[in-house]
This record gives sequence, structure tokens and C-alpha cells, in this order.
Amino acid sequence: RKLLQYDEMFLFLCLLVTCVYSEPIEQPSAYDLYPPTIVGHLPVVVDHFRYSLPVRTFDIQYLGTDVFASAGRKSPVLMYCGNEGEIEDFYNATGGMFELAEEIGAYVIFVEHRYYGDSLPFGNESFTNENLVYLSIEQALADFSVVISSFPDILGCQGSQASDALCDVILFGGSYGGMLAAWHRLKYPHLSTGAIASGAPIDFYPGTEIQTSFYNAFIATFQDYGGITDCGIQLDNALKIVSNSSISDLEAAGVLPCGGFDVSNTNNIVEQFTFYAAGAVSSLAMVDYPYPCGFMSPLPANPVQYACELLSGSDDSDVDVIRSLLQVVLFYVNGTKDLPCLDLDSELVGHSNSQMKKKPQSTDLGVISWNYQACTELLMEPITSDGYGFYPPGNPKQSNEIAQQCAKLFNVEPRPYWMPKAFGRGSYYSSTNGLSNVLFIENSKDPWHVGTSTVTNGGVDGSVVRFLAQGGAHHQDLRFSSEYDAIDVHRARELALSTVKQWLNLS
Repeated sequence: RKLLQYDEMFLFLCLLVTCVYSEPIEQPSAYDLYPPTIVGHLPVVVDHFRYSLPVRTFDIQYLGTDVFASAGRKSPVLMYCGNEGEIEDFYNATGGMFELAEEIGAYVIFVEHRYYGDSLPFGNESFTNENLVYLSIEQALADFSVVISSFPDILGCQGSQASDALCDVILFGGSYGGMLAAWHRLKYPHLSTGAIASGAPIDFYPGTEIQTSFYNAFIATFQDYGGITDCGIQLDNALKIVSNSSISDLEAAGVLPCGGFDVSNTNNIVEQFTFYAAGAVSSLAMVDYPYPCGFMSPLPANPVQYACELLSGSDDSDVDVIRSLLQVVLFYVNGTKDLPCLDLDSELVGHSNSQMKKKPQSTDLGVISWNYQACTELLMEPITSDGYGFYPPGNPKQSNEIAQQCAKLFNVEPRPYWMPKAFGRGSYYSSTNGLSNVLFIENSKDPWHVGTSTVTNGGVDGSVVRFLAQGGAHHQDLRFSSEYDAIDVHRARELALSTVKQWLNLS
């Protein structure tokens, strides 16, 4: 009878677990939950810093919703600074802004970045070398300034004080968009009240050993969250093996470059595949969300654990280790199963005697536009891995190779030390005469968090704060809340809400 009772209890517990536990599902679409009620295009000048005639303009796209703007004209505006892609994608993936807007009764507006999506200064001719010269961070920040200044006309809003000509605007951004939000506060602090900058590596420059820190950070994500003992050590070993491999090793492991193997170009191909693989696995660490996510690539929940299972299957032979690493790379870049080969020729490194071909603008991440930006102001963030990743050059040789390709592709020369001069370094942001009202939120799984490691709490009146959420992935705090979020990710959202309320003098 006792055995029967135990059996019945076990069956009851099994049924209980089945009812309570559910597999994580992909987050809802913000576009479906909150269809834009505000859609428009605002004319801006192509060149904000010249005054010669004729003055050429183009339209910047914006979209948003007023469903939470409960105070009417007095409602604040939460504005997302668009980054390297179509603004609809960021609208769809930034559910946390809608949750916060509902809490405080705000408008939500997303503004597209010039040269991405529909915001093309010269239409289909925007990507010629002659026309790309107007693609810069400074021009984009000026675009945002024009849009912010137009909110009273676009939205009919007004600042909380009757004398305020501008609306109360809180800037938001994730990744590059977060960098723009912080930099806008630096250059145009009078136009907004504050900024939430998530996953925003604003201090990521050559000559600072930042690439080593970045490498160690994504290895640590595999080590700490891979679910298999020493997975990070295995990945580190695999990357070192592939960097010292030969073409015959790559071929035997199943690596298939789109242009085939050129035996006279062994070192370059090995370097390109190593860079491609590192870009893929570091980006996989970056998007290690606890639920399925298709923002960068269609991935299951906790994809780093799946990748570690693939790595653990290799034996001691170098070829087998490379084969396992290749499976991890393909798991990330070929989630759709329609990638026939690896486009190693598109890597900006490994072209000592050849020139990579300029690829057509993609429909999601603007490969041409972003590589132009990497060739001018953002040298440490070139796009890699068939457009699915970003990876910083690790040494002067790679930086020189990128510079050579930039000259051939775009007729430009990178100025890697311009940005620190123009926008300052992390220690300046924390100084008493630096930034004001900026909350930097980082997530520990995301290796790009090292790009704000020099930022300490401080700034004007102590209003600059950095919070590192343990167990979070790339700007996970900006996504919809989930029961699967780490505790610190919930804390990050709570901190963002209380900070915004403080900036807006809300109870």
C-alpha cells in the first residue's frame, strides 16, 4: 500500500511540474501589441555643418505610440535613438520602453538613423563613396536634435513647466543606439532630460587593451553559463588552434569559403576564418537570452549551452576541434539553414594583397553603412561573420589591414583617435564637469560591457550611474520583462524606472 501511495504521489508531482513548468517562448512583438499610432517623416538637411546653397534635405523616419500619454500635452517623451538597421526592428525588440511608458504615462517614439532603413539621403544612390561622406555620428546626433526640437509640433507636447518650449524627453538606446543617447547628452544636454544607455561601449578604442578584455569577457560567458565544465577553456583552446591551423586543416574540418581555398593565400584565409569565428562566438555570448530570440539570428533559449554541447563533442585532434568550432559558428550564422558557404572575403582583415568586394546593402543590418562607419569613426567595431556579428581588431596588423581595405572600398582613412578627442573617455563622463543624467546599464553575458568599465558613478551632481546586471544578455533590460530574466535584469528595469521618475520629478 505504501508503494502505491509513493507511486500516486510521484504521479501527482509529475503532473504538477508539467502544469507549472513551461518552456520559454520567444518574446511578443511590440509591433503587434502596440501598433504604431504615430508614423511620419521629418525633413532634415543632408549636411548640418555647411551653409552653402543649394540646401539638400531628406526625410528621417520616426514611429511610435501615444496610447500611454495619459497627461496629454504634459506627457513626457521616451525617444529611442535608432542604430544600424531599420527602425521597425528596434521598435519590435524594445518592449521595456513600452512597459516604462505605461508606468509613467509617456509617448514612445523611435527615430531612424540616417543611411539605414528608409532614411536615405540620396535614395538608392546613398551608398556611393561620394554620398557616404554625410554618414557620421555628428550628423546623426544633429538629426536627432532636429527631431527633438520638432516634438511640440509633431506630438503637441509641452514641457512640465509652462515656460518650457520643448517637451520633456528621455533618450533611450541599446548598443550603438545607447552610445548615441549618451553622446547626445554630452553634446546637446539642453534638448533632453536624461538618457538610459544600455549595452553602450562608449569607451572602446585602440591602444587600450580593450580587445583582450573583450575576448576574456565572452570566454567568461561560455565558462560561466555554458552548463558544461570548462566550456570557456575549450572555446579558448579551439580559437587558438584555428589561428595556428593550415588551409588543409580548415578544409578537412569542413570549412567552405564562398570563394574556395587559395593555397597562395594561406595566412590570410586562416586569419579571416579566425576573425569570422571569433565574431560569431562573441556575438553568440552577447545574445545568450533565456528565451528563444531571432533579433540577430534565430536562436533557442540559452544558446551558449547548446554551443557548449557542440564543443564538448570533439576529441584531441586539431581538425576535430576545428570541426566542432565550425558547428558552433554555423549554429549561430546559419540558423535559417540557407547559408551555402562562409563569405570570408567580406572580412575587413586578411586582405594583404587583395581587395574585398563591396556587398549590396542588406535588408536588416546595413552592412555597407556600418562598415563605412567602422572605416571612419568606429574602427574597433567592424561587422563580421556574414553580417551576423561584430568583432574588434586585436593588433596593429589587423587595424592596418582594415585601414587598407577602407581606403580601397570607400576612399577613406580611419581616424581612431578622433572619437576620444571629440567625445571624451570614460573617466571624463564620470567627472563633475562631464555628463549629467545618464544611466549606463550593462549585462554581464554581453562582452561589450567592457566598453563602459572605465565609467564610475559620478558626473554632474552625481547623476551618472553605471549598473552591471549579472546574468543578463545584450541590452536585455530594454526587452519585454520575462519570468526567465535574471534577478539583476529586473533590478536594472526597476533602477531605470526610479531614475526616470526622479529626472521628471514624478512621485
